[in-house]
Amino acid sequence: MVKNIKQLFPQIENKYKFILLLSKEFKIKPSSIRTNWFSTFYSVPDKHQKRVVQLLQNTIKNQNLISA
Repeated sequence: MVKNIKQLFPQIENKYKFILLLSKEFKIKPSSIRTNWFSTFYSVPDKHQKRVVQLLQNTIKNQNLISA
């Protein structure tokens, strides 16, 4: 799962907006998500990984639809 996150996150065009989305979804401060989840080690908590992958995939799909 972490491998998927590592591959998908760099494809997000507006990372700030995506982190705000995660912040609302999980009720965690954006700065905490950015620092702890998406820093060097991609330490997304196990209990949130599946949903994070879904949100990454949906966000990438939507940005591809907009740019197409």
